[in-house]
Amino acid sequence: MFHTCGVKDDGSVECWGGNDAGQSTPPGGQFPYVSAGSFHTCGLRDDGSVECWGRDGSDESTPPGGQFASVSAGSGHNCGVRDGGLVECWGYGYYGQATPPGGQFASVGAGGLHTCGVRDDGSVECWGEDNYGQSTPPGGQFSYISAGAYHTCGVRDDGSVECWGLDSYGESTPPGGQFLSVSAGWTHSCGLRADGMVECWGDGRKGESTPPGGQFKRE
Repeated sequence: MFHTCGVKDDGSVECWGGNDAGQSTPPGGQFPYVSAGSFHTCGLRDDGSVECWGRDGSDESTPPGGQFASVSAGSGHNCGVRDGGLVECWGYGYYGQATPPGGQFASVGAGGLHTCGVRDDGSVECWGEDNYGQSTPPGGQFSYISAGAYHTCGVRDDGSVECWGLDSYGESTPPGGQFLSVSAGWTHSCGLRADGMVECWGDGRKGESTPPGGQFKRE
């Protein structure tokens, strides 16, 4: 929620922002992927294992063993896609956000109290809290999904972004044009354009919707 982590060119992880629970103090070694949650962070190691650090009040920083293809850190829970396409979640699950449906998924995004995943056929399925419609996705195909606190955003096959759920600050009203990926936050969202530029929308009172200049490989 109040911290950010990124993977450097050498595979090491660097974090900045809040660190009251150790969420911005990553372990050493190499990671191909990292995902920052509210007060914890999870990373995918080169061997497919998941390692998490930070707050662990609901076992959100105690991942299961075995290999994963990807991992997504939410507010108090996490979900990962196993190599065979099955989703496994751990941590706080009172609203069902850590109890995924069966079947295979291409990707998964853990949010505040809900989770959404992209099926192999491109359809989106969500589970968990749905008080703002954040777990009621539209039909059609998506190539990428990201669950925020009370909203969800996905990239369509044509590169357009569609969001659903709470829209108090415009976080669910994306700009037009094409995007490679999107990331839904607390009350804002950001997307990566094909030219490497990041564009954000929604709440910007703390500068969260004002990205730095330059090109990015992943927002």
